Amino acid sequence: MEDIKTLDLLDKELKIGDIFTPLRWAEFAIEKFNLFQKWLNGASVFDPTMGEGNLLEALITYGIAKGFTIDKLPTNKLFGNELNTHYFNRALNKFNVKYGLDMSKNFTNEDFLRLKPQKYDIIFGNPPWQNFVDLPTGYKQRIKSYFFEFDLVGNSQSLLLGGSRIDISALIIQIAIKDFLKQNGEAIIFIPLSLLLNDGANRNFRTYSVGEVKYCVSSVFDFNDEEVFDGISTRYGLSHFIRDRESHFPIPYFRNEKGSWNKYIAKPIFHQTDPLSIISDETEHHFEDIQPITIKRESMPRQGVNTCGANDVYFFDNLVEVDEKLSCVSNKTKSSVFLPKKFLFPLITSKDFKTNSEFPSKWVLLPYNSNGKPLEWEQIQKFPELMLYLEANKDLLQSRKGVMLNALLKRGYWWAMLGVGEYNFFPYKVVWEAYGMTSFNPKIFEGNWQANQSLQAFIPVMTLSEAERIQLQLSEKRIENYLRSLKMEGTMNWAQPGKIKKIIKYEDEILNLF
Repeated sequence: MEDIKTLDLLDKELKIGDIFTPLRWAEFAIEKFNLFQKWLNGASVFDPTMGEGNLLEALITYGIAKGFTIDKLPTNKLFGNELNTHYFNRALNKFNVKYGLDMSKNFTNEDFLRLKPQKYDIIFGNPPWQNFVDLPTGYKQRIKSYFFEFDLVGNSQSLLLGGSRIDISALIIQIAIKDFLKQNGEAIIFIPLSLLLNDGANRNFRTYSVGEVKYCVSSVFDFNDEEVFDGISTRYGLSHFIRDRESHFPIPYFRNEKGSWNKYIAKPIFHQTDPLSIISDETEHHFEDIQPITIKRESMPRQGVNTCGANDVYFFDNLVEVDEKLSCVSNKTKSSVFLPKKFLFPLITSKDFKTNSEFPSKWVLLPYNSNGKPLEWEQIQKFPELMLYLEANKDLLQSRKGVMLNALLKRGYWWAMLGVGEYNFFPYKVVWEAYGMTSFNPKIFEGNWQANQSLQAFIPVMTLSEAERIQLQLSEKRIENYLRSLKMEGTMNWAQPGKIKKIIKYEDEILNLF
């Protein structure tokens, strides 16, 4: 077994979410938050994940541009830490060669998560942007406990499931504010905006607290269409946090739109930990007045069928009926596959929202019972064509990955998918496009039409009258305006089920009030 010293050395070779801040944009942050003057007046500045030291260097270049000489700048008040030894040495060398500064006593080469706490006036950083699930396996196991310790996940099951999408930058921020920032200190940090704008994994971050320590998000600069970091598709911005202050919304929210910084305000609408909605002013929309849509618990909003990377096995572009029991299907990788009709269902595409055609353009194979349970192998054996087809694709299906899917694979259901339950077989679905759209247009689909992974989401219902009521309520313009206020139009997060659940009330919740 590798000892702790060996593991530390291995960790110091890691490159985790290393996105270095261009000096221009570091100086932008300095200007916006008056960091230079605060530093000049004696404030200590610490970058917990400094990379090659660009942010700290920017304070020096900013001062030189203002006419200061190196000896007149309080460089002894600059502190930094970097995990990766190569980047750490480059930072030391840069400050020495360019500015004649020996920063060996100010810079440390440690994992910030294990660094001994020390208090500073200002945190100025750009922590690594990487989801927990994407971290190197060994390192992920070594740091898992910190996500619990710093109040970012409630339990291990949460971290395994939706919580696995939580970003390590959230952990860095929580530790920096709690253990490295003085009372009422400031943290100016470049962040993935998912921490503030996305549902799900980052909800706990938006309590803006770690144990007894409270902090507030004071303002945000959303770079939007300004490419600050080359080749990075993640939405990112610059945030300002203040320790020991309660969060009070709305906050100023500046958005770069075609080269201009336009000012908005931002606030959570329905719950303090909701993603921030971004609006022009508080009189523009009254989202709090949106009437909740009452549905049965069985009609909870859902995402579509998820093949977990096996679309070519389960999705088909063509279908011809052979007889009353069999159909012949094909796609770009498979031709003339004979399968039982009863397990083939129409698959919704974007074209189906534009026309009223009853003829699907895609189909999906669901080897499931109508109660939403996967077929048992004994059942599959009664359909030779289905059995032979699944066996021919067994290796691919067994090699699929994912925590929730693995649970099914371990139970022997290697033909199973995610996003399939009894709700898939309800007679009506109110469906909307949840990916890449800019408008919200729910549509009723009758029969066994199936929604497709994250492309669509739906509410399953048992009667046409119920479907028509829900569609009408969902079509209220303020709901689309609410979705647009989240600034997710055109992205994969446009109208996923979690966003719609905020305007849902379940009948059993109402009954429990009486």
